[in-house]
Amino acid sequence: MRIGSAPATISTTTYEQLCGLIFEHSRIHLGPGREGLLTSRLGLHLHQLGLESWEDYRDLLRDEKNSDEHDVLIDLISTNHTRFFREPIHFQRLADGLLSQLLLDCPQARGDLRCWSAAASTGEEAYSLAITLSEYALSHGGTLGHWSIDASDISRKALRRAERAIYPLNSLHLPRPELLARYFQKGSGPYEGQAKVKANILERVRLNKINLFQKTYPLQQPLHIIFCRNVLIYFSVDCQNQLLKRLHSILAPGGLLVIGHSDSLVHLDHDFISLGGSIYKRRP
Repeated sequence: MRIGSAPATISTTTYEQLCGLIFEHSRIHLGPGREGLLTSRLGLHLHQLGLESWEDYRDLLRDEKNSDEHDVLIDLISTNHTRFFREPIHFQRLADGLLSQLLLDCPQARGDLRCWSAAASTGEEAYSLAITLSEYALSHGGTLGHWSIDASDISRKALRRAERAIYPLNSLHLPRPELLARYFQKGSGPYEGQAKVKANILERVRLNKINLFQKTYPLQQPLHIIFCRNVLIYFSVDCQNQLLKRLHSILAPGGLLVIGHSDSLVHLDHDFISLGGSIYKRRP
């Protein structure tokens, strides 16, 4: 029996099996008590597939010929909550001194600064970082040479929106009004009320689908800045420790790791120096 457009209540066994598949393909840990989240995110999709039960969906996922459905599952279960200059203190601190100190600690970064927005979602974080770096370059003369940002996410749907790079004007939340004309093209006609990120920023950002737990990352290393914000909370403690070790290994000595305000490294095994405000530094 259906409730609205979703199948009937999911059984504990099937819920645990679906959680296992989600973990296998993303390392996202739902755990007990999150049945409502899963059924609300996936219910309409099951209805569109014409499936009558959660067991039917589990069986579909287990069939190797339906491997593309794994990407759909992760797209639907992922949380893509973001906005321009979200948690603005991170960008402010980069501009106000951390970037200058980074260039002292990592001399090679002066000629080729490499950054990674590791959970870029629909692009706002990566483009906010790019604007911050561009503004720093403008205000500090030749201090900053070439720079680039790799922006990745596990969700193909989110990355398609990032590639489009068109956002509602009222969602930009820019720290200064003059940044709008400098980095965005305001739309007209069917794009009235929207703005597209300009080429001077888009050309600095490379988009790629990356699972943070895949064997290797297609990134030029070492990196100098990694934004991995509000992501750790979705993983088990063991996975958090594993990810922190990997991020540490690809950061240059003196490089910066920025996590989200909802994340925490307390009680985790890591070798970063805390700079406060969810910003960490690999020992020089």
